[in-house]
Amino acid sequence: MELKAKNIAKQAWFLAVWLLLLQILPGWARDNTKLLFVGEDLSIVTIASKRAESARSAPAVASVRSDERLKQMGIQTLGEAIGLEPGFFTTQREWGTQPFLRGVEDGILFLYDSVPLTSDATKSIHPMDEDLSLFFVKRLEIIRGPGSVLWGPDAFAGIVNVVPKRGRDINGIRSDVIYSTPFGKEQVDMAWGKNYGLWEAMVGLSASRIRPRIRDYIVKFQDQGDSGPVPPSERLGKEGVDDSSNLELLFNFQWKDWLDLSGRWSEMEKNYVLSEFERNLSWRGQRKRPFRFIKFEARHPVGPFTLALDGYVNELKFRQKEIDISWEQTSRVYYGELLLEREFAKTRGLFTAGLSLRRNLITGAVLGKSFMPDFLQPENELFTPTIPQKDFDTSLKSAFFQVRRHWPRFDIWAGLRMDDHSQYDLTWSHNLGLSIHPGPDWYLKLLYGTAFRTPYNQQLIGRKGLDPESVKNISLALYWRSKPTLKGELCLYWNRLHNHVKEDPFGLSNPGDGDIFGIELESSWKPDQWLKLWANTSLIHYTGDENAFKVKDFVFIKPDGTEIPHYSEWKSPFEKGPGAMARLGLIARPTNHWELSTVLTYNGPWWVTYEKGKIHKRIEPRFLMDVTLRARGLLHKNVDIYLAIKNLLNNRDLIPGTYSTFEPQGVSAFTGLEVRF
Repeated sequence: MELKAKNIAKQAWFLAVWLLLLQILPGWARDNTKLLFVGEDLSIVTIASKRAESARSAPAVASVRSDERLKQMGIQTLGEAIGLEPGFFTTQREWGTQPFLRGVEDGILFLYDSVPLTSDATKSIHPMDEDLSLFFVKRLEIIRGPGSVLWGPDAFAGIVNVVPKRGRDINGIRSDVIYSTPFGKEQVDMAWGKNYGLWEAMVGLSASRIRPRIRDYIVKFQDQGDSGPVPPSERLGKEGVDDSSNLELLFNFQWKDWLDLSGRWSEMEKNYVLSEFERNLSWRGQRKRPFRFIKFEARHPVGPFTLALDGYVNELKFRQKEIDISWEQTSRVYYGELLLEREFAKTRGLFTAGLSLRRNLITGAVLGKSFMPDFLQPENELFTPTIPQKDFDTSLKSAFFQVRRHWPRFDIWAGLRMDDHSQYDLTWSHNLGLSIHPGPDWYLKLLYGTAFRTPYNQQLIGRKGLDPESVKNISLALYWRSKPTLKGELCLYWNRLHNHVKEDPFGLSNPGDGDIFGIELESSWKPDQWLKLWANTSLIHYTGDENAFKVKDFVFIKPDGTEIPHYSEWKSPFEKGPGAMARLGLIARPTNHWELSTVLTYNGPWWVTYEKGKIHKRIEPRFLMDVTLRARGLLHKNVDIYLAIKNLLNNRDLIPGTYSTFEPQGVSAFTGLEVRF
């Protein structure tokens, strides 16, 4: 029965594609319209079809957040911004912010100007904190659900594209200064931009420093050049954690409407304290992740087609340190894409096809890491942790297409992608969708899509023909509007996870399967010009396999040299974050100069596991409240001042850390000054 159902589904999908193609053939009349399906609203998204379009009519569950909204709410980081979106959940770790989307951890493809910000070398690197300044951001484009047809592997649970400002958005010089207390943050941003008609350009520079809390911890474990640990009496001490720092430089340049050059260079050093309360241990940690890319994009009409050539080179050096033991892994990616677009049926349809090639050079890929607390105990006087690493290269060849057709009352679309990776099985991603809009105030979308996720380094080394992680998604989204004052969105979805692998400080879990069901509700009401209320709610339920781990602890070496590995096995619940989340916000502008924003956040309880499945902890429900007061042009028309207070309820309940739970930061205040010249 299951095989028969799969065959029927495939036949239905190919039939839909064929019907769309039949619509293309009669309509090869060229039209120069640049924006498909215009007229709904000003929320423009580019990652659903690789061209500008309304978020409501895009072939995805899409949303857009403008820089103005981010400023109104006093949002400081990308992690804060997406943590307020339906379906998203972000939690603090000692080293930074951890994102979940629709119950999937580390399943979001983060893009900056359409260039991936993540690396095949690890899935736990995210530009969620001060290493990415929001001062240069024009808007955030968000897709909830798989996006692999156009973006390939790792567009798994969704996509977040950070769109930087252009020369025309600044048109002069802008700068701001931010300061926070009690654990001080100091940040300075500067940007220059200009639009000269045929060309425009923007250059930005950001620098910040953050002073973390001071803790007692293990300050030394091994002597320089010595293979063994120092005596336990020499390990403990009291030192202040060094300041964390960030530096970011970016530029973009456009010539006419067909040539685009951009780049970003960033340096980040995050210093923090790790702990394990059960053994009364704490020690310092450090992460550095300098990231840089340069990208070009050329678009030009060729007869009835539009031809685009895109390419980028990016490099991420991830350096990690615990106490005085450090390691580094580098990922350098070369990517090229040829894209062909064709409007048809008098601009009511769009055909997009592409070929791409990606080459990834990974140096020092971490294949595993010893469990640090086991080695830090005073009883250990002989052994040091091991971090095996290896260099390897991968290549990915891809071909894809997507077809869309618009009618007065409904749209349909379908897409298909083939990915040929050098080290795992050939994969096929596809999407299929129907959008019904009987009137301007109603939109109904039904979507089906699949996606894959690049395996971890440990899975790729020495293996070929690997079956990677995959997800199947069905989403039903309803959008409605009651006049301009009341808007809402309801989304029901189902994710089917296959071969899902969980990363843990001990190692990787065995592949498992599961189902995630969810409901997302979002609404906003603007009863008057000076007042806006908004809210969203997310409910998530998981059923399926637990995370089953089998990790090699150590190796016995017999007198004859024979190695006998010893493994530990355990299970832990699937970690999806809270099952219930809600956000309630208010934005008021009683005068032209003053704005007030308030956000109340609720995150329901959830369970986490430590010590190889031996310790289960319940993370208690948390209520958080942020308030932002902004003065626009009060002192001068080109000067804005704001004050933001975070975690006003001072919720200090324990939250999950790397090796155990820890106490998060309490109330903090940010003040900022923006000047335009």
